[in-house]
Amino acid sequence: MPIEFPTVRVEEPGAATSLGVIAAHAARLLLENEQKVAVFESSTGGLLAAALQSCSGASKYITFNTVTYSKTYTAAILPGLKLDFPRPKNSDEYRASKNEWTASVSAQMRELVPDATWCVSESGACGPTFNYDGISTGFTSICVTGPVTKGVFVESDTADRERNMRLFVQAAIDLLSECITEAAETAARATPNAEAVPAAASTAAEPERFKTVNDRYGGVMATAISGVTATEFSAVLAQRIPAWKAEGKRGLWLKIPAECADLVGPAVSAGLAFHHAKPEYVQLTMWLPETSSPLPLYSFTQIGVGGVVVNSQGEVLMVQERVSPAEQYQGSWKLPGGLADPGESFAQTAQREVYEETGVTGELDGVVSLRHTHGVRFGQGDLYVLVRLRATSEKLVLDDHEIAVAEWMHPDRIKSLVEWDHTKMYKDKVSKTNWEMISNAVYGRLVSGTEMPSTRGASMLYVAS
Repeated sequence: MPIEFPTVRVEEPGAATSLGVIAAHAARLLLENEQKVAVFESSTGGLLAAALQSCSGASKYITFNTVTYSKTYTAAILPGLKLDFPRPKNSDEYRASKNEWTASVSAQMRELVPDATWCVSESGACGPTFNYDGISTGFTSICVTGPVTKGVFVESDTADRERNMRLFVQAAIDLLSECITEAAETAARATPNAEAVPAAASTAAEPERFKTVNDRYGGVMATAISGVTATEFSAVLAQRIPAWKAEGKRGLWLKIPAECADLVGPAVSAGLAFHHAKPEYVQLTMWLPETSSPLPLYSFTQIGVGGVVVNSQGEVLMVQERVSPAEQYQGSWKLPGGLADPGESFAQTAQREVYEETGVTGELDGVVSLRHTHGVRFGQGDLYVLVRLRATSEKLVLDDHEIAVAEWMHPDRIKSLVEWDHTKMYKDKVSKTNWEMISNAVYGRLVSGTEMPSTRGASMLYVAS
């Protein structure tokens, strides 16, 4: 539905009002409702953001602000923002274009600044000179998008730049306050028996049904608890989802533990979508705004690691699997390796797989290559990482369930076993692809890996030498 921009005429104030006084009411509402605002302004020159930032607690509710007059610089600040508007031909088109500009910018900011509950866009002309004939006093368009979306076209009776900037800032903050208040009232009405309290308070978890916490991106993370029937759960979702929407919440993440599995049906019926499942729980999501969802997908790429293990004689460890994934490769010579377990580095995966399959241990020399494939098992992507290991033990102790034969081979022998015709069977042969990977590992340059500390435990940084 198009946004309406009623025209409001404001008069020159008798005395300047401090920025803190102008923004105090909106700042209090933002803090009470635990909401954040992003500001994109033009003719007010940063004064709108400055007014909001002048109030105590601003770091809790200001998430983004910028001032720009150029499409080029705008694209640099907010990559992805589309501003393909035709140049106005006259003053009437120029004034009308500002409503289209602010509506488009504020709507797109909701996508590009995901932790903002509210996005405010402003664009106009404050004077004292103007780009088109027929304009002699200041004007601006202001649009606020969020749980409530409203616009206003503000006309001034003066061409005094500084005074117009203050007038337009006051109008923008008044519109923001109006939207926040309306959203809070809507949220209160959406919750039966809700008292007249700020929206933040009305989002409090119903302890007998949910455990909830607000995330850093303006969303809600909820966990169902046992003891709730499917009928009760369905009823509370019917109440809470509209309330969360009215309060400007964005992503809803609902975790249903395994012991509450009977609540999955009501959640899906309420519009939540499956995100992923583990033995302990099912995770569902819902994007609450009426825009496309930017919520991240669950992991969709598996990691496999192969090891080119080189011993003290310069020989490479080769194996034949007891059962190959394809008949063409049955009995072929290949490198040991397998899928990574959670929490493993590339080197750790290769070391574990090599040891489990052959009893050989080794230390990382470096990463040789990466191969990225799509549409593998369960439709996942597959990232195959090849590493070179320096053998620290060379005695072969095979896993008879997985490996039929293993040998240390000189690279020249491996090359002599290559089957260059990819249409033939590979029994007792080496595929061209495997030889190329081995050759790169033995004769090529490696990417070195360094363990680095992080807040989530050790991580590996790989840098080309």
